[in-house]
Amino acid sequence: MDRLLTQQDLADRWQVTVNTIRDWRLQGIITPVKGIPAIRFTEQHIAELEGVKLEKVSPLQVKRLERELEQTKKENERLKGIIANVIAETSQVLQEVAR
Repeated sequence: MDRLLTQQDLADRWQVTVNTIRDWRLQGIITPVKGIPAIRFTEQHIAELEGVKLEKVSPLQVKRLERELEQTKKENERLKGIIANVIAETSQVLQEVAR
């Protein structure tokens, strides 16, 4: 389990006062862990707020998903081409019918 950070830990980490941390908590900017009697924050939640994306998947799964995304992009471009051809041919047929 993640290490739990106190409001003081966050104040030190972000170089602000504990009152600022409290205000941010009350405003819903930062969310403490629920179900424990003290106000604590997970390192993962704080890292995500700081812009550090923590991966919950293996590097192999990330690579597989990246390949799948690339294949999907290629398929999307291929289908766009097919649709453009269908629209062009349909437009020609409609023009001939209108004559």
